[in-house]
Order: sequence, then structure tokens, then C-alpha cells
Amino acid sequence: MAEAVESATTSASGIAFELDKIEAGSDRLEVNGRWFGVRGRRFIRPSLTLLAEEDQRRLLAHLDHKPWAAEEGEPWKASFPYEQRDEEWIEAELNVAPDITVSLPLPGSPRAKRRRAPGGKDAASPHRTRAPSAELVKARREIHRLGRELQRRDAEIGELSNELARRGAKLEEVSGARDAAREAQESAAEERERLMRARGEALQLRDAAATERDEAAQAREEALRLRDGALAARDEALSERRAAIDERDEMSAKLAGALASQEGALAERKDSAAERDALIAERDGALRTRDDALAARDQAVAERDELSATMERLRLERDDAVASRGAALVMRNAANAPPAYRREGSRILHFLPALVVVAIALIAALAFHLI
Repeated sequence: MAEAVESATTSASGIAFELDKIEAGSDRLEVNGRWFGVRGRRFIRPSLTLLAEEDQRRLLAHLDHKPWAAEEGEPWKASFPYEQRDEEWIEAELNVAPDITVSLPLPGSPRAKRRRAPGGKDAASPHRTRAPSAELVKARREIHRLGRELQRRDAEIGELSNELARRGAKLEEVSGARDAAREAQESAAEERERLMRARGEALQLRDAAATERDEAAQAREEALRLRDGALAARDEALSERRAAIDERDEMSAKLAGALASQEGALAERKDSAAERDALIAERDGALRTRDDALAARDQAVAERDELSATMERLRLERDDAVASRGAALVMRNAANAPPAYRREGSRILHFLPALVVVAIALIAALAFHLI
């Protein structure tokens, strides 16, 4: 229960209030006095509770004299909204802290007339005018205590409201970070779709190259195998990138569900960007490997064509040499032929060397042609 501090009386905590004057105007009630023993104490917004026989009203101080922190023995003032009514208020209670309450007489009340000080100053009465019944006084005091408790709770609610506003602002910051992370995720998804389309086009090119490989020679097949190796390396890099993108998407979903702090979201976005750049670098390396393989294939095809032309030229020269040699052998055999009476018996033996030479030439030509 709040402690009642009475005028010119030191309380258990050493706090006292000396009333200089209390004036009632047409629209306000002004209290002037001095506080003692309040060094280091913090006052809340003063309230004045007007008491009557069967009624009471609580007034909050105007903000004209804020702050209301009291200095030891210095003049102190607080004004309250006040309207003259027919009811006769008996007294008032001034509350400036949860544990500081002062009982004051009101201008024109019977108590104020009885308690008029000799010097023209009003003194806050150390004793309140008794109500018609002890139960009513007890109930009134309990109401006052509950009012002061309600005021304290109102202050706590105000602090909680401020804390809620701060947390709301922080939540908005986290929501902004989450939206930025979602934008980064959408950009990554678009990049992944573009790479998939590029991969489809590359696979079509690979199929066309495979068709040409089936129709080419052994040297060209070697170049195509190199190209297939480059494509396999690129596919592996793309698979690793898809796995990394899936992992990043999962991390982004967890971030959106947990509403993590802005710093964590920014750090994760930077990590995802670095990972994306690394994957793009790997993709560029795979493309350069493919280009190198295609260049090697073209060089091998050119060398093969040059070798084929050389072989064709040598084959023609070989055929010419074989034909010349066969003609020379035929002429030699004709020059060395025996007389007519011996030709009839050994005609086959005379043409046998020419036939052997022709057969060897045909076999050699066939062998070179196959090569």
C-alpha cells in the first residue's frame, strides 16, 4: 500500500511536503509547495484525487510544468484541470510516486477553514476528515490504493508498448531482409533455367556431333571422344551447381520460416553469391575445355585430310611405276622370246612372269586402297 506523506511531517522514509498555497480557478486547480527528503527520488506525472462524502474524482496534472522532479526545499508547482461543481469536496490526495501520497485541504472546504495557517499559508493536514463510517473510509483508501496500482500498471503497459514498437520495427527490418533473400532466390532460379536451356542446346549439338562421329574415320572419333569428355565435365559441373542451388534454396526457405536477423540474411546472401560466382567460373572452364576439344578435332581432321591426299598421290605414283614395270617386262620377254618352233611348247612359261607381276600390282593397289 502506498505511504501517505503529510504536510510538515517526516515520513518513515524521511519525505515531507510543505504546502504554500492551493488555488482554484475557473478551469484549473494549482498546487504550490516545497518538498523535503526527496533527493534522488523520481516523480511520475502527479495526480490529484478529489474526495467527497460519496464521490471521488481523479485528475492528472497539466503538462505545463513538466518535468515535476522536485529539488530539496525549492518551490514546486503542479496544476490540474478543475471545474466548479455543486458537490462539496472534502479533501484531496496528491500522488507523485507509487509510494508518496499527500493529503491536502481544498479551498472553501470546512477542513481548509479549520486548518488555515497563521501566516496566510495553507498547511496540508496530518489527519484526514473522517467519513461518516469507518467502512466507507476503508473502502475509499482501498480504491485509492487500487488507483495508484492502476497508474503504475499503466506506466508498465506504456513501457511494454514502446518495447513492442521497437520489436515491430526490428520485425520490419527482418522482413525487408527476407524479401531481399527471396529476390536473390528468384534470380538464382532464373539463372538455373537459363543454364538448363543452354545445357539442352549443348546436348543437341552433342547429338549432331555424335552422328558425324559415326560417319568419320578413327582420327575423328578420337577427337569426338575428347569432346565427349569435355561435355561430361561440363555436365558434372552443372550437376554440382544444381545441387548447390538446391541447398541454397533450402537455406533460403529456412531463413524465411525462422525470420532470422538482417545480418544473418545478408551474410547468407553474400555466401550464395560467392558460390554462384564459383559455379559460373566452373561453367566457363568447362566451356573453354569444350572449345579446346573442338579445335583439336578440327586440327585432327585437317591432318587426316592432308594424309589422305598424300596417300592418294603415292598410290597413283605406285600404280604408274607398276604399270611401267609390267610394260618393260613384257617388252623384255618379247625381245628374249625363242624362235617360232619353240613358242608353241612353252607359251604359258613365257607369259608367267608378266602374270605374276600384274597380280602383285593388283594386290598392292588393293591393299593401299583399303588403307
